[in-house]
Amino acid sequence: MSHHEGSPPEDAYYVDPKEMLSQYSVEWISLRKSYDEIKKQLLDVQEELTRLDRRLETGEITDGEHIILYKEKWSESTQIVQVKREVESRLYEIQREIRAANKQLKKAEEERRRRERMEEERSHAMIEWMSLKQGFDLVSARREEINTESDRLEVQRRNGSISDEEYRETRIEHIQQLAELSTVESDVKRRLAELLQIIRK
Repeated sequence: MSHHEGSPPEDAYYVDPKEMLSQYSVEWISLRKSYDEIKKQLLDVQEELTRLDRRLETGEITDGEHIILYKEKWSESTQIVQVKREVESRLYEIQREIRAANKQLKKAEEERRRRERMEEERSHAMIEWMSLKQGFDLVSARREEINTESDRLEVQRRNGSISDEEYRETRIEHIQQLAELSTVESDVKRRLAELLQIIRK
């Protein structure tokens, strides 16, 4: 018996579905061969019973002989039918087990693919997150630069080292830049949050 990677350690009776399929395939082939042989034996017995009836009709054998021989063949036929039923029952059980094993394998394969997709999504999300984080840091740094420039501009206005018109134009430019940065920051924050959810799955 082999332990399944995801099976609990205490599951001492776990059998890998692939191993089960391999074992059942061998048994199935053997039983199927026996089943075909049994059906042939039944046909042979039926033909023999038919021949006995013909021998009786032609007078080759007496009624007494016919009864004795017929009972022998009938008993043989009954035994063969019993074996046939047992083989059919086992074949049915194997079919059921094979379907169950195939279902397990399919489920395991789907789970494996799902994990692979998730890992791939995480990998892509991590790469995108790192790239966006760098961009977000640059945006934050640019915001600080604009705020510093605005503070410097305000000092220049108070000192009279800059004209009112130049002050207004520069101030409007700063406000527009900050508004654009706010939009970018909002979009980046939202995307970073989405990526974190993917990474933490």
